Amino acid sequence: MQLNKRAAMLAAVGLVTPDLAMATNGMVMEGYGPIAAGMGGASMAYENGSAALANNPATLGLMAAGNRIDVMLGFVGPDVAASGSMGASLADAFYMPAIGYVKKQDNLAYGVGIYGQGGMGTEYANGDMAQVGVGRVIFPLAYSINDRFNVGGSVDVVWAGMDQVVTGYGIDFKDDSNFTGAAKGYSVAAKLGFTYKLNEALTVGGVYQTAANLPDLKGDGYRVAGFDMPATVGLGLAWQANDRLMVAADVKDVMWGSSMNTVTIYDNGAVAAGFQQDWSDQIVLALGLAYRFSDAFTGRIGFNHGKNPIPNPFVNYLWPAIVENHYTAGFGYTVNKQSALNFALSVAPEVSVTGTGTQNLNMRIDHSQVNWQLMYSYTF
Repeated sequence: MQLNKRAAMLAAVGLVTPDLAMATNGMVMEGYGPIAAGMGGASMAYENGSAALANNPATLGLMAAGNRIDVMLGFVGPDVAASGSMGASLADAFYMPAIGYVKKQDNLAYGVGIYGQGGMGTEYANGDMAQVGVGRVIFPLAYSINDRFNVGGSVDVVWAGMDQVVTGYGIDFKDDSNFTGAAKGYSVAAKLGFTYKLNEALTVGGVYQTAANLPDLKGDGYRVAGFDMPATVGLGLAWQANDRLMVAADVKDVMWGSSMNTVTIYDNGAVAAGFQQDWSDQIVLALGLAYRFSDAFTGRIGFNHGKNPIPNPFVNYLWPAIVENHYTAGFGYTVNKQSALNFALSVAPEVSVTGTGTQNLNMRIDHSQVNWQLMYSYTF
């Protein structure tokens, strides 16, 4: 087992770190925070803690008054292999800490957090590797207009780092840091969301997140052009069927088609390689339910589906973001009035894709994954 080269970056509120959140729904995680992750990633229309920073900041308006601190440890366990001389990727275990804070006072909620939006990467025995991570420092604000209607938004400072070695193209840029990639870029993005309580049992919520607007990533004489993280729009429902059972469902449009086209790598100004991507937009469906067995213990199950966004002619052994289904389960345990634990497990069965393009003809890529998240929450 090989630990991820850059697996120590802080992330907010039970979220994964930017390095490297191995591809799940494309390059973004299937669920942010163990409450949502245990329910297949559904998170738009119910209170799921300060993971709202990554999901829908308007759900902060559903929190009880007071302060909340969340601390998490996450694990991402990809199993990737490519046919021919590549073999199995050595990058198979990523451990990630996380922390975040939110305060709710009267009709206003605000806080701060650092989280990883996603990433992807591999490392092979011949030395070829690619690692990319994207993270955000988030400053959210939510306001309760009345008992039914909450609005929220955030300003996000976005950063990205990339390491890459491709022996066939003479590409070699990587650093020894646990926190960055050799090629870096920074930008500003935003989110805007709402929740509306239709009746005592049913709540609807939605969010729009802008694209990361990343500039070219630069470092070690290299420049990476054409890499960005997508805009996302999502809508969800939460149905409180009775005092014990809640059912939630989200649908999201992840707009990869506007952000992952051709990634070009320049070495001291000259083109070293151009990796055509031409990803498709991805519709992601998340379904989950939570059942409160007692005042202290809640169980959760869920399902998440997002069709592989990469066309077969362009799938790449370095960036195999091809998994589609996730089966999830989790629980929440209230230790006392101030402390709680939440855990989620996510299993993505193997997906196999065979390349049909000029650069990947007949190369078979296999990818499966097991993730978990454990979060401790303290309110005061």
